[in-house]
Amino acid sequence: MLGVELLELWRAGRVQLPALAHVYAEAALELQEVPHDDADWVALKLELAAVLSAAAGQVREAGVAVGIAVARYAEADRVAGLDFERLRGDESRSQL
Repeated sequence: MLGVELLELWRAGRVQLPALAHVYAEAALELQEVPHDDADWVALKLELAAVLSAAAGQVREAGVAVGIAVARYAEADRVAGLDFERLRGDESRSQL
C-alpha cells in the first residue's frame, strides 16, 4: 500500500467517518424533536431515531477500526523498512 493510500484511509477513519456519524446523530436528535400527536407516527419516529443513533455508533466504531488498522499497517511498514535497510546494509558489507 502506498503512503498516499494510507493517508486517505487515515482521513476516512479520523475525519470522514466521524463527520458522517455526527450527521446521523444530529438527524436522530432532530427527528426526536419533531412534534406530533399521532401514536403511530410517534412510534415510527422513535424507531427511526433509534436506527439513526445506532448507525451513528456503528460508523464511529468503523472510524476507530480504520484508525487502528492504519496504525498497525504503518508500524508494520516501518519495521519492514528497518529490516530492509538492515538487510541491504548486510549485503553491502558482504560484497566488500
